[in-house]
Amino acid sequence: MMAESSATSSTDDTLSGQRDRRGNLPAVSQHYYYLTYGLKICSTLELPELPEIAPCEHPDVLVTTPGVADRLEAGTYLTNWLEVGDDRCQITVEGIARYRVEEGQRILLDRRMPQGVDSVANPGDVRLFLLGSALGALLHQRHWLPLHVSALNTPAGAWAFTGHSGAGKSTISAWLHFSQQWPLITDDVAVIKPYDSEPLLHPGPARAKLWRDALKALGIETEGLVRDLMRADKFHLMMNKGVRYDAHRLSALVQLERADEGEEASLKKLSGIEAFKIVMGAIYRPELGGEFNTNEQLMRESIRLAQQISVYRFRRPWSLDDMDKSLKPLLDEISAQADQSPVKGEPYNNYV
Repeated sequence: MMAESSATSSTDDTLSGQRDRRGNLPAVSQHYYYLTYGLKICSTLELPELPEIAPCEHPDVLVTTPGVADRLEAGTYLTNWLEVGDDRCQITVEGIARYRVEEGQRILLDRRMPQGVDSVANPGDVRLFLLGSALGALLHQRHWLPLHVSALNTPAGAWAFTGHSGAGKSTISAWLHFSQQWPLITDDVAVIKPYDSEPLLHPGPARAKLWRDALKALGIETEGLVRDLMRADKFHLMMNKGVRYDAHRLSALVQLERADEGEEASLKKLSGIEAFKIVMGAIYRPELGGEFNTNEQLMRESIRLAQQISVYRFRRPWSLDDMDKSLKPLLDEISAQADQSPVKGEPYNNYV
């Protein structure tokens, strides 16, 4: 791993010299540097899911492992797992960790969680919520637009897929990645930065979350894969090979829907209020977005994005038996747009 030894132990770690048997980390003297969502991250915790970068003097985000109080000072509970305050929030995942996210710049992580027995939470589970909900909150604190999408770099530019949980975002992206050899951009969250002159999609971790039947259809064994913490029949597949962590111009956003029995696959281009609703519905953790941004901000950025890209609704049969046939309307449209588009899926910046 690429690491830099600091001259002194971290002053952020209030538990210096202690190793808590419930899982909090001791004071550390190493810092690791990574890139995700276009942010340079300095972390005292190793994050193997992220691409490494050279040490830098001025990282955008600091991830540290001090003790975190049970409650957020002057915080208000939105749910039983989320407290919010001015430019701060605290996420508590029972049996895993607490995550305090501050001012879009810091994530303080504490694994000292009572679990009934003196066991330590799986480090992979700790990182799962760090790279998901905690970083998602940080993106909202920066007033960016995180989207809950899976995205690929197609011949027609970056195409992103959204939909409710179980709509098939990961399945379709993985299928197209392996069958068409299109690079995966992200499988869970990507972010649009409002101040960019174009709608550039900055990717998060390249980790696909696939159900057992989808893995079987792709010919991928589940042995050695990380099982999802919340869904026993879902697995995490790291897809770092061939992945580019550049920003890509977002060309299209596709809402996935399940076709009725006997209904053939269809793709419809949307505009106006329909396109706007699809973009608004794709925002990651909207409850956090509403805390750190005004509704007017979120609506304004969603309208702007809907006007800059193509928005579609794709309805397909749910069966995995004949994916090539069910994906034909989508593939035909991507091919047609590629013939007309000057973008050709080229990345904008090469950070790594």
